[in-house]
Amino acid sequence: MTTEQGPNVGYLEFDRDHWAALRAGEPMSLAPSEMETLTSPTQPMASEEVRQILLPLSRLLHLHAAQVQSLKVPQTGFKAPYVIGVSGSVAVGKSSFARVLAALLAYWPGKPNVHLVTTDSFLFPLATLQEKNILHRKGFPESYDEPLFLDFLQAVCRRGEAARIPIYSHVRYDILADEAQSVEAPDIIILEGLNVLQGEQGEGLNALDFIDFSIYVDAPEATIKTWYLERFVYLKNTAFQSGDSYFNKYKGLSDSEALSVASDTWDRVNLKNLVENILPTRERANLIIHKSADHSIDRLLLRQA
Repeated sequence: MTTEQGPNVGYLEFDRDHWAALRAGEPMSLAPSEMETLTSPTQPMASEEVRQILLPLSRLLHLHAAQVQSLKVPQTGFKAPYVIGVSGSVAVGKSSFARVLAALLAYWPGKPNVHLVTTDSFLFPLATLQEKNILHRKGFPESYDEPLFLDFLQAVCRRGEAARIPIYSHVRYDILADEAQSVEAPDIIILEGLNVLQGEQGEGLNALDFIDFSIYVDAPEATIKTWYLERFVYLKNTAFQSGDSYFNKYKGLSDSEALSVASDTWDRVNLKNLVENILPTRERANLIIHKSADHSIDRLLLRQA
């Protein structure tokens, strides 16, 4: 364990072995069959990763939540949820990470009510993005319905109200008009998305005002691009084959043609968004989780109190 210098000054750096020691006997609660349903084929997570990385994180969050919740009740007058933010680039594996973490937290003593909320739910509908001529900027800050997102956070976190939020379909590449996710009496909310750490202090309300603990999933840019290309080819051969898929137009591409399309999209859109809007928020996180090329987590940076 070392104190990180340079751009990550203020963080304690842990390698896998030192981090794993923080588990302190936390029991493994997820069966292999559950792991298969929670992770993506293009973003695998071994059971050993859960034991060495996520179980120590679960224990850390449990201790932190108890401290935070003891302060919240006098402020709100009700049991406000403990809110965890998970951010990082497109294709870095934050969705799989958030799903596994949510499943682990649901096994805490008392079996808390855990809700995983993705900020994709607050993207403008496809028709609106086209009308605004910003479809090519999907995932950038202006593509989100920020007032709707903040209304949800205020209702659930500050007023203790139940809420219904849109559901986003990756297959249709759009908000589903006739479906909604109910969020009622949550003990824990995991907010996962590109934009959860965005927003500046003193510039009005933003998601950071509601987040109790934030996590940034990190990897080298070249590695993330490789994962993005691999995922695109995998989806081209699976989900894109469906007639309901927005990307069905790519189903007939060869793998090499798909790689070319994906590489152009990454360089033109996702890398630009990463550099301009996502990566600058990394040092706002309480915990930076760094992944290596084989998807395993090789080091963790924990912000010093």
